[in-house]
Amino acid sequence: MEKGLESAQKGVEKTPKRRSEEEKVGQRRWIVRTLKRMEDRQKRIDRRTRMLAAGLRELFILGEDYVSMVACQDENDVAILSALREAGATGRQSGELAAQLDIDHRGISRRIQSMNKRMEQEIGENIITKKGHKWRLIPRLRRDFAVEGE
Repeated sequence: MEKGLESAQKGVEKTPKRRSEEEKVGQRRWIVRTLKRMEDRQKRIDRRTRMLAAGLRELFILGEDYVSMVACQDENDVAILSALREAGATGRQSGELAAQLDIDHRGISRRIQSMNKRMEQEIGENIITKKGHKWRLIPRLRRDFAVEGE
């Protein structure tokens, strides 16, 4: 009877436990690979979102609060945006903005370029252009601000 029990136990032997991928390559390397996969997936999603946004760009109404949230880092950027909105289609020179806001005129240009860079990454277009010596908001943004104000 014991022989029958032993043979039954031998037939039901456990299969050896397999090592996980983490154990095979090491925990740190496995985490790095997992993060890389997640970052690649995020980049693909971002690319698709940008493509959809580019197709629908003309239908978006860019509100002043959205533009301020995306493009402006501090109150000086918000003040520049407000001053350019008030200036309308004629725009303002860097020196005029600098005198109004008490900032160096080179700082104005640098801030505007960084705001344009952030909006370029977000929606794919600049929001402030330079015509001659004057900075001004793009016509679409002036129109959207006017629609929002009504």
